[in-house]
Amino acid sequence: MDENIAALIGFLISDGSVYYDKSKRTYCIQFTNKNKQMLEKFKFLVSYCFGIRNFHINKCKNALSVRFFSKKVANQLFLHSPSFRTLRFADGKYPNAQIPSEIFTNQKLAISFLQTYASSDGCIYSDKSHKAVIEIACVHPKLKQQLSELLKTLHIESLITSKGIRINRKAEIKKFASKIRFLPESTVVQSSSANFGKTKNDLLDSCLSYS
Repeated sequence: MDENIAALIGFLISDGSVYYDKSKRTYCIQFTNKNKQMLEKFKFLVSYCFGIRNFHINKCKNALSVRFFSKKVANQLFLHSPSFRTLRFADGKYPNAQIPSEIFTNQKLAISFLQTYASSDGCIYSDKSHKAVIEIACVHPKLKQQLSELLKTLHIESLITSKGIRINRKAEIKKFASKIRFLPESTVVQSSSANFGKTKNDLLDSCLSYS
């Protein structure tokens, strides 16, 4: 595994999926996001890692989905994680999605994975109690624990909440800002937000600039 594969897996476990498409009789790999630049980053990684050039763009509620079909690529991805589904099944059980063990033993891989995951499913803001809060969404119990443990390998402490991972101590956020950060393409996509269109890195630096 290299940093590009680690980053790609971060995309897929956060806002992506790998599943068998019965109508196509092959596997579909897709990533969904509201930010077109994030979709382009996903396409770049796929092309760089696997040589794929043929992508399909689908509208998905208020977002866009980039997808391609390849049994070969899916099988290679399944070598790293048995599943990329994170939502629980109808019986209440969660799928066996997991962060690959190689990522826990290599800081460069950990940073690449966390950067894309946080850029897809993370946000930065300030509230009445804290000048800066980073929240990384994740409902999968095992993945939440793994995300927290992975941050610890970079000496970043976090809290596990019902919604995911929360970092609110300034010292820990400074570590996140210096070691991981968000992708440059990652912006606030909620149109009702006062920060709509701003990059998450700009918000991160702005929150930390206050004493």
